[in-house]
Amino acid sequence: MKLVYKGKTKDVYELEDGNILLRFKDDATGEDGVFDPGANAVGLTIEGAGLAGLKMTKYYYEMLNSMGIPTHYISADLEDVSLKVKKATPFGDGLEVICRYRAVGSFIRRYGKYAKEGQTLDGFVEFTLKDDLRNDPPIGKDALV
Repeated sequence: MKLVYKGKTKDVYELEDGNILLRFKDDATGEDGVFDPGANAVGLTIEGAGLAGLKMTKYYYEMLNSMGIPTHYISADLEDVSLKVKKATPFGDGLEVICRYRAVGSFIRRYGKYAKEGQTLDGFVEFTLKDDLRNDPPIGKDALV
């Protein structure tokens, strides 16, 4: 197993069989010990956060696969807090798909003039580029073509 990348919330390893292992961590984004889901730096550790993230990821990948929607998911190991996936080529440095049910983090920093922090959102989905230097800018479908 070869370390490919150390991320904020996951470490990425290439396996001998050519697949990828994502090891989830208990690190959380924020600043000065305060959790901020839209931050671009690790600010604290929350015990169990990695396992919670893995369980949610496993749930959605298995749901998509059960609906016949292909993914790169192979398996999840809850004891090792890791996810095995097929190697894939990301778009640029990667995309993030974010579904928000509350106005927090980077959403409130962008739209705070128009929304109250913690306000309920109705499953607001946005796409952002994985680009820490530019604070993961939002991108629309027309720009992705």
